[in-house]
Amino acid sequence: MSSALPESGSARMRPRARIISLIGDELISDESVAIVELVKNAYDADAHRVMIEFGGDDLADPDTLTISDDGVGMDITTVMTGWFEPGTLSKKRAERSPSGRTYQGAKGVGRFAAARLGQSLYLETKQDGAVNGTTVLLEWGEFDEDSYLDEIEIDYEVRPLPAFTHGTKLTLMNLHARKHWAEDDFRELHTRLSRLISPFQSNDGSLEINDFKIELQVPGHPDLTGEVEPHKLVNKPKYKMLAEVTSDGHLTGTLEIDGHSAEEISQQLPNTEDQCGPLVIEIRAWDRDRTGLAPYMSEFDTTLTRVRQILDNYCGVSIYRDGFRVHPYGERGNDWLSLDTRSRQNPTFRLANNQVVAAIRISREDNPLLKDRTTREGLVHNNAYTGLVDRFTSALAIIEEHRYRVRPRKEREPEQVSTLFEYFEMSEVVEQADRQLGKKHPVAQLVKKKEVEVREGVARLQDHYSRVVLAAGFGQLVDIVVHEIGAPLGRATREVAYLERTLIETFGETRIRGLENTFTNIKAWLEQISMFREGLLPRVAAKRGRATSFSIQDEINGNLELYSNLIAKQKIQVAVRAPSKRLVVHMARSSFGQVVVNLLDNSVYWLTRHHGDGRGGHIDIQVTSLKHGFRVRFSDDGPGVIEEDQDLIFEQQFTRKPSGMGLGLFVARQLMEPYGRLVYRQDCKLPGACFEATFEQRVGL
Repeated sequence: MSSALPESGSARMRPRARIISLIGDELISDESVAIVELVKNAYDADAHRVMIEFGGDDLADPDTLTISDDGVGMDITTVMTGWFEPGTLSKKRAERSPSGRTYQGAKGVGRFAAARLGQSLYLETKQDGAVNGTTVLLEWGEFDEDSYLDEIEIDYEVRPLPAFTHGTKLTLMNLHARKHWAEDDFRELHTRLSRLISPFQSNDGSLEINDFKIELQVPGHPDLTGEVEPHKLVNKPKYKMLAEVTSDGHLTGTLEIDGHSAEEISQQLPNTEDQCGPLVIEIRAWDRDRTGLAPYMSEFDTTLTRVRQILDNYCGVSIYRDGFRVHPYGERGNDWLSLDTRSRQNPTFRLANNQVVAAIRISREDNPLLKDRTTREGLVHNNAYTGLVDRFTSALAIIEEHRYRVRPRKEREPEQVSTLFEYFEMSEVVEQADRQLGKKHPVAQLVKKKEVEVREGVARLQDHYSRVVLAAGFGQLVDIVVHEIGAPLGRATREVAYLERTLIETFGETRIRGLENTFTNIKAWLEQISMFREGLLPRVAAKRGRATSFSIQDEINGNLELYSNLIAKQKIQVAVRAPSKRLVVHMARSSFGQVVVNLLDNSVYWLTRHHGDGRGGHIDIQVTSLKHGFRVRFSDDGPGVIEEDQDLIFEQQFTRKPSGMGLGLFVARQLMEPYGRLVYRQDCKLPGACFEATFEQRVGL
């Protein structure tokens, strides 16, 4: 029987051992980021080369990972006072390594990225000229909820390490306890590592970091094995601008087309009080239409689709600080500057996110106001950050104007600036038909004819899409999508069936074997679009705003069905808690549905960002019947809304989404006004975002 604690006195805080795992699991967003953190540690140790090697008994499913470097290594004192002391600030105090490198890690937690990767860690380290080295064995499984941090014993030994001259080697074992690595994971890691160190040159032609190399060894994937470098296509842009921007906003640099005809530029950017410090900006841009990419198809002996895939892997705007990329800027799909939205408003003039590979180079010394977020994911959105965004956007406008001036004008621009429309690209199908059947064959001519019709239809849809983005409100968007997509969707479905039937009648099923999956996939995509259109029908103008009787439970479930694919892909667990008796109300069904959709869309997005792609999450929806209405509480276990943003999230244009427009919650609250209120709370069932929508007026109860 435990004795009662005194009512006053003093005590010591004793963290549970699992805090070490939490650092790795919560602050490190995924396994590739964890490896990047360990590579940065090697750089901080003055290494010139770091080797990342996967291995194990089954090379097709590696279960071990070694990360070794030729850095200065550690002696037993450094191990005991550094590795054994979480949160040490030695780097922050020193700021630079012995050779003068600016430290990439300054919070003392990067080493625990290893906890994200494997169940066990074996460390070997040795300093240059030392007789002995030090080994350490860490079993992350021992850092559990039942133990306190000061109770965990870690085995270490000082002994000869004859295989070492100097440096550090981390062997991570039992990777399967964390994840099974697949080909897509290896490719994602290779891409991220190839973009870790800035490949962009200074005005004098030198690289900011040229004495640090990364090697990757992946069994079964020789194309990913060797020194990590970006694809050569990245270094051959159609348009290129390299410029320096001073603290007071004066830009000087050069503009090039196809690697020559350099043009000097000097321009004062719009004045701003948001001093972010001096910047170096390099923008590389491509025309993504077939004509613009044809030279690259020839040079690299590949297809149009493959060229676009390469650009997709590297496109975006990255921020490099002291030579290393700041995560997540420049990640695939991270349009943090909303370049796609900007491009859709003027697709002929503006560059989209997937047309540029760009870098903003900063330093800690010259840009002290650009600070890391506490999560180590991006920069704090302060005045300096706003200044950085404004100056890059102004610089981008210069190369856009230059591109527009030199690019031949056409009656219609066929260029696809959004990946949304690239799914309709049929040029490779036309080429295949020409090669196998001959250009004069009736089927080849039919395919070519349909390709023209599809291109024209997509162009008309793009015109509608651009105008809709400019229009206020979501209602017009829904109307146009539902109306305009109906006829081409039906026609496309019929034409695909006709094309399949014609090919079978002409050549027989045996000759076209291999195309079955293509036709099956196209039909499945068309069916998915049709189902999505059916889900949008209740929101068209003829029905929007009209009061009708419906079940709250049915409407919630209907909206969940619209998002079923995204929910399943992310492996999100959704719980709907509602009265057993159907709660029937009489109000505008679309208004309630729009509120649910906006909350659901935000939740899916932030759960994916917080947990990682396909790594789950939870959503809890609670419906409560009130005396004169009903209440819906919507919560998830994502990152939540930080306190300083809770008063801003309902304001128009305020957003933390990299490609957001800041309209979702603003529109949701506007829709709520006739019925009640929408507020942010901090006491829902789950610990992340928590919203409460209370309907107490005009709901027909």
